[in-house]
Amino acid sequence: MKLTKRKKFLLLILIGIMLVGCSIREDITDKDNSTEDEIVGEEDDNRTSLDVSSKDYNLLIRSEEISDAVVNLYGIDNATSIIFNDVVAIAVELAEDYTFSQELKETIVSTVKENDSSIKQVYVTDNKQVFNDIESVINALLNGQSYDSQVEKINSIIEKVSSL
Repeated sequence: MKLTKRKKFLLLILIGIMLVGCSIREDITDKDNSTEDEIVGEEDDNRTSLDVSSKDYNLLIRSEEISDAVVNLYGIDNATSIIFNDVVAIAVELAEDYTFSQELKETIVSTVKENDSSIKQVYVTDNKQVFNDIESVINALLNGQSYDSQVEKINSIIEKVSSL
């Protein structure tokens, strides 16, 4: 049985295709046998994600939701907040020609408690330094530092806001 060069070439291509097809199937099978954590880890490698633990992440999300609710109030241009246990410290930047009145403060407190039933104590200020301090803690948390590493700063912020 004599094979022509053309038949040998086609046979070689067919064998190559079969080998490539089988090796791809092995990769798929290996991935099917991977644990869910490994697969999630691979997916995470392909996305930019925050290096925050799930507990810390949930606190950050709640803080952001509180800040968003406060910013939606009339006369508030910007807000930032940090949660510690059932206490939240909020710093606001007011719109031009608005003053930080007791009425506005009470409105913010009630808005926060309506939006997050876990919050028992709300401290609010329009102090720019406190605003920057809270933002600094939030940025540290977003950059992977743990809540535990920020507890001292958070307590300091809460003490400062509660005394204003």
